[in-house]
Amino acid sequence: MLHVLADLLTLGVAVAISPIAMVAVILMATSGKGRTNGTAFMLGSYLFCIVFVGSLVVIGRSAGADDEESATHLLIDAVEVALGAFLVVMAVRQWQRRSHTGTPQWMNAIDGMTVWKAFIVGILISGPLSPKDLPLLFAASGRISQAELVVHEVVAVVLIFGVIGVMAITIPWLISVIAPSQVEMRLSGLRDWLIGNHAVIMTVLFLILGAKLIGAGVADLVS
Repeated sequence: MLHVLADLLTLGVAVAISPIAMVAVILMATSGKGRTNGTAFMLGSYLFCIVFVGSLVVIGRSAGADDEESATHLLIDAVEVALGAFLVVMAVRQWQRRSHTGTPQWMNAIDGMTVWKAFIVGILISGPLSPKDLPLLFAASGRISQAELVVHEVVAVVLIFGVIGVMAITIPWLISVIAPSQVEMRLSGLRDWLIGNHAVIMTVLFLILGAKLIGAGVADLVS
């Protein structure tokens, strides 16, 4: 199980490094809603990750993905290469948009969000609306599906992967819980930096992750 988690570590950290999600939690924290809305946002992100990955793993293993000679195993490798190519294309698009540093409109509505809306936004930003996270979650699901693990190990890997995926947004959330009076001082600079450098950060991430997925997929196909 440990070797699978080690293989997934890069993907999990990449999921965690989400400037938009981090800015959303920081905005909730600086508006005084870090303990409630921030918690709901984080739970939404975590639940989407483990349910999405877990569902794909069940489908993959039911189709025989853990058998190295199966067509499903090879298909997952091919999909991984395709996802890597998609991320490289997204890197180019992000670089072209690097001069757009304005605050997205949806961020202005965070102050008025209810707990349930924050929960839903956490789900959406962590998957359906994220061009970075969905390919990574697909890739992680494929890796777990292919691994020779028993059921309880699969469950543990999915749950731990979900924890890794929300590690970055737990930092501003913890600050809002432990030291709410220092939130503005500690997080306002990080918030502005993430907004201003979002495109460049995502460009670098997309390139590195795209290369990793292409390399890993091709290596598995030819081995």
